[in-house]
Amino acid sequence: MKIAVLGWELPPAFAGGLGIHTINLFTIISKIMEVNLYVPDAPGLLSKYPFQVTRINISPGDSNYGKSNDFYESVVKYNDLITTQFKNDISIIHAHDWITFRAGVKLKKMTGRPLVVTVHSTEYDRSGNFNPQRRIMDIEEEGIREADRVIAVSNYTKKIIHEVYGTDNSKIEVIYNGVSSSIYSNMEKNYDNTKRVLYFGRVTPQKGPKFFVEAARKVLTRRKDVIFVVAGTGDQLDEMKNSVRTFGMENNFEFTGFVSESYSLKIYRDSDVFVLPAVSEPFGMTVLESMSTGTPTVISKTTGVGEALSNVLRCDFWDTDKMADYILAILNFRPLREMMGKRGRIEAMNFTWDKAAIKTMGVYNSI
Repeated sequence: MKIAVLGWELPPAFAGGLGIHTINLFTIISKIMEVNLYVPDAPGLLSKYPFQVTRINISPGDSNYGKSNDFYESVVKYNDLITTQFKNDISIIHAHDWITFRAGVKLKKMTGRPLVVTVHSTEYDRSGNFNPQRRIMDIEEEGIREADRVIAVSNYTKKIIHEVYGTDNSKIEVIYNGVSSSIYSNMEKNYDNTKRVLYFGRVTPQKGPKFFVEAARKVLTRRKDVIFVVAGTGDQLDEMKNSVRTFGMENNFEFTGFVSESYSLKIYRDSDVFVLPAVSEPFGMTVLESMSTGTPTVISKTTGVGEALSNVLRCDFWDTDKMADYILAILNFRPLREMMGKRGRIEAMNFTWDKAAIKTMGVYNSI
């Protein structure tokens, strides 16, 4: 069986979770099936991967990862170029998120081959439930409607697909992401006298960074020796820095900017608490990564992976009083911190890319 995978990013040239998903999932699947991944050509891509890679050159000098002058137009151009450079000797087309759905639908009609789409997030999620772009929602709706099967990364996402786009639940398969727990599981926690609370992810409305800052302000009224680390970049970064200055918390905050995979190991290891106050998070791989390092974790109730976890503390993303209480409880009570760390590490190991690959291949075989 030959699978044409329509992707957007591939490590080490990647900006988010889709790249991590792609490299881990299709490295395993390519051991069983033939995989040809279509991806924008970008500086930093390796010369060789475990599967075939067809690089699509959108325009000279364009990084193709959302840094062009018009992101939407780059996506449209990329989809058009995929269809002109497509190799037709395939069994199934597998498109990922709206950024490849247009090409997936067109190729299905051109080739007569079945289409699988994976919804990693929806425009509803990415907009933080506020003012979603209609043109992107239209692409999502068409891709989901035309697909033979839809993969959702959580039941939380499945529910959104069903309610927003009217998709029959029988068409949607939930397949959780995995985590490369072996990378993190041998790490020893670095418990020194400095207490660190970590936010790690894109600094955008979807991820709820302003609620992290507000919870930090409430923690610092009761305990002054806590450092809050914001790791990542995004369109709300400057706003968060300004909020920290306004509240006079500069000495208690660190902004790291973009974090490489190797450096992420260090910040997980050095953190006493990980917090993800997402407004709408389809999955949340950083939650599993933090748990794999033995870091106690606090998440919002609107974080998809939380539906399958027991050893986390949950609150509404807007309830910064409870969020602050949870952070302080973990910092102040070592037995709680150690118990959550140990049990969380074991629980995170249940999420493997092998399981995700087997279930994905099951979807292929079903059509």
